[in-house]
Amino acid sequence: MDQGMFKTKIGLPLVSFIILGMMLGGGIFVYTGLVYEMTGPALPLAFGIAVIPVFISMLPLAMLGAAAPISGANYVYPSRMVSPVLAFSGVWVYALASFFGQIPLYVIATGKYLQTIFPDLPLVPVAIGILTFFFLINLLGIKLAAQIQGILLLSLLVALLIFSFGSFDNLDTNLFTGFFDKGAGSIVLGVGLLTFTYFGANGIIELGSEIKNPGKTIPRAFFIAFPIVTILYIAVATGTVGTLSPDAIVTSEDPLIQAANGNLSRGFFVFFIFGGAVLALLTTLNALFIIGTRSLLMIVKDNLLPQWLGKLSKGKQVPYVLLTLIWLLSILGVISGFSLETFASFAALGGLVIFFPILLAARVFPKKYPELYAKSGFRLTQFWLNFTVGVGVLMVLFFGLIILVDMGSIVKSGLFLIFILSGVLVFYLRKKYLAAKGETINITKL
Repeated sequence: MDQGMFKTKIGLPLVSFIILGMMLGGGIFVYTGLVYEMTGPALPLAFGIAVIPVFISMLPLAMLGAAAPISGANYVYPSRMVSPVLAFSGVWVYALASFFGQIPLYVIATGKYLQTIFPDLPLVPVAIGILTFFFLINLLGIKLAAQIQGILLLSLLVALLIFSFGSFDNLDTNLFTGFFDKGAGSIVLGVGLLTFTYFGANGIIELGSEIKNPGKTIPRAFFIAFPIVTILYIAVATGTVGTLSPDAIVTSEDPLIQAANGNLSRGFFVFFIFGGAVLALLTTLNALFIIGTRSLLMIVKDNLLPQWLGKLSKGKQVPYVLLTLIWLLSILGVISGFSLETFASFAALGGLVIFFPILLAARVFPKKYPELYAKSGFRLTQFWLNFTVGVGVLMVLFFGLIILVDMGSIVKSGLFLIFILSGVLVFYLRKKYLAAKGETINITKL
């Protein structure tokens, strides 16, 4: 499949920055208080458990990215190896969940963190302003966006380390009493939500043809990012649980901020707000803009969406039309008035839905493309491929069902199901429209 539209190439450092930016963010700052209500003092354990099924199920994606690097991989792989309608619907749902759920979640949460320093800041205008800033940055090209990602990420890592060390000095082991009092079922639900905090890593395969030496770079970036993120998540969760009372965590809108305020000096606290809380969310936001258009571009190339949507700027090859639509849809999410919990659930479900078709693609990849599989620098044997894909599929089905039930609202759950059905409907309506014009879907081999 021709991928000559992208000329800019990025190496291991920038690829790792993008993965880390996708993973570090909403997980620790948005989900800590929400999940603590389910797990209690077992929150650090829940973070530690959540990474296991995600990392295992990411290995097939690393194999695909190494063997057949391609932009828009979350759509391209399943559309060529499983089912075009399943691949299209997966991306459609993910796009709606991300642009109407995840991005609004992060910019609103960023505004709330800024209000801890500047209480009079108007939340919605600030959220829209942040959204617009990163939209404009990404209009200037992937390399600049990735370089900015690296700068923001370094500050974020320092802030999280300061929080962790500052909290450990004040740990009260009595706060971990009743570690399993919430019960196994509640802990499993918490793990289900927290799996999403590690899901950002799969986004990097979206940039496959834009990565230098992807066969080695993509697997290496996975093995760099996961240990760093896991250690930081567990450390920050431990510092929060071990320095705040259960009532303080449950009643606080921002438990990490409350813990930082009690454990850090004023100067370090302000740095933690800007360099930690704010940048954690902004690095994820920036990464979503970086990768958010790639599968949609491939869908346009396959003629499943109008060609004008895939227009690229000269020189930088920036998909400015799609970026603009993402920006507008995200603004609608910001002004919708939905709660952060609803945004979080939509975002988690969207990440699970897009993950399912690509796992199926990985399962059949060795048979569909044996030559590419044989030449890959990172491949799984049949046993390990079956095992890792099986773990991923079970995780998607199990945690997806848990999150849908936990939403507690037929309207909210129904809205997400409408997202899925609308994707199937759009696919077949587009196919019918093309047939009436004497045209077809343009799906070629890898």
